[in-house]
Amino acid sequence: MTEDFVRSLGRAFLAHRLRRASELILEGSAEALRDFGVAAPTRAGSTLLLLRAHGPTGITEIAFRLRLSHPLIIRLTDALVGEGLVRAEADPEDQRRRLIALTPKGEAEAARLEAFSQALARAFERMFAETGADLFAAIERFEAAAEARPIADRIAAELAHAPAAS
Repeated sequence: MTEDFVRSLGRAFLAHRLRRASELILEGSAEALRDFGVAAPTRAGSTLLLLRAHGPTGITEIAFRLRLSHPLIIRLTDALVGEGLVRAEADPEDQRRRLIALTPKGEAEAARLEAFSQALARAFERMFAETGADLFAAIERFEAAAEARPIADRIAAELAHAPAAS
């Protein structure tokens, strides 16, 4: 087997490793979602569940609540419109703003996603027990620390104390 170069780079490439872990989760989930009868794009699950919980919502608010980029939410909602899972409607209070709402088909899909999410959470709990590492709890703490003191500030402090490169 060839060397995993990114693994050899260590902690500095945490973002790369997290992206790989995310892809492992998304790939495995996509297959399981199809087997469970969910047709929605894997990356759109949180959007459907947000709409189910909060009703028609604007693109900007969806992006803000999910902490995802506005362009990504536009692409996801366009795909969901194409699948017939959501519809875009004018906001009665601001005609320039689009509200995204579940269709009856989207409502049924969101219900299936909720059941799937419960099984996925149990699978992760078992993986955390198997590995002795509760990745979810660690990410919660990591995000809180990054919000309390931004990563850029932390890097600047490390660079200020590092010997000059020659």
